[in-house]
Amino acid sequence: MNDPSDVTAAAVLELASGGVVIGANAAAATILGVAPSELIGRTVGLVDAPSSVVADAVVGGRSVLDIFSDLSSLALFSQGADGRIVTWNRGAERIFGYSQREIVGEALAALAPPHLRADLESVESRVAAGERVDRVFTEIQRKDGMPVPIALSVSPVVDASGTFTGAVGVAQELTETRLAQASLAEVEQRFSEWEALAHVGRWLWDVGTDAVQWSDELHRMHGVDPLDFEGTLAAHLGVVHPDDRERVRSLMEGAVATGQPFEDEYRVGDNGMTRWFAMRAEPAVGSSGDVVGLRGVSQDVTLNAVRR
Repeated sequence: MNDPSDVTAAAVLELASGGVVIGANAAAATILGVAPSELIGRTVGLVDAPSSVVADAVVGGRSVLDIFSDLSSLALFSQGADGRIVTWNRGAERIFGYSQREIVGEALAALAPPHLRADLESVESRVAAGERVDRVFTEIQRKDGMPVPIALSVSPVVDASGTFTGAVGVAQELTETRLAQASLAEVEQRFSEWEALAHVGRWLWDVGTDAVQWSDELHRMHGVDPLDFEGTLAAHLGVVHPDDRERVRSLMEGAVATGQPFEDEYRVGDNGMTRWFAMRAEPAVGSSGDVVGLRGVSQDVTLNAVRR
């Protein structure tokens, strides 16, 4: 956790358990428009942040709030003891679709679609009981009716006597994240289909851990059930014909030592059932510039080998 006296891009207020400000950095003073000394001794409820407030952590029994000057990608809000919204930042306006004027005084749970409203009310009850709730994945309904997936975190605020006086929360919109995940899943599916059509499988060897990962198609081509694959270099080489095994091992270890890619062919199986695979691999380089493993592909070229 940053020292409150540090000047950072984000403002930081450090609060005692009663919600009293006991530390503030220069960025906080700049955003709030007052000297750091003027913030000391004030409570969260009296701090009027023109931007937004979100509970960040609890360290050594003291809660820490970060005040950000520009977090339009996050919905940041505060609530009174009755659960009604008190403050609402620009990010909340963008994500939820309601202006601060429209939403102040309303219940946050009312923004959830009917089938999820009880879940959001449960979060509010837990916070009112003094519990901090971190990253609950749920959904809200924008003013225009569009459902929006969010990750919601809410923390309680108490007064000097320990009485619950409200809450501060942050909601992160997950629409883009989920779209990206869906796109990646679609790309992976198409890549897997292409691998099956081309009889190509991928593999990755992590030198530091000796872990080897195979794609689904590589398991299929080599006839090895993923549950039976030990995921080591020895297991990777175990499918290679004994007469080719040491050569392939030498090529792989040499590529790691020299940082140079290589191509080769190897056999799988024994007499009468032998299949040929073309293999190509290139070094995987870490941030230090050292080779940390190999990325490779293997393709079943048995028909081409027979024709030769």
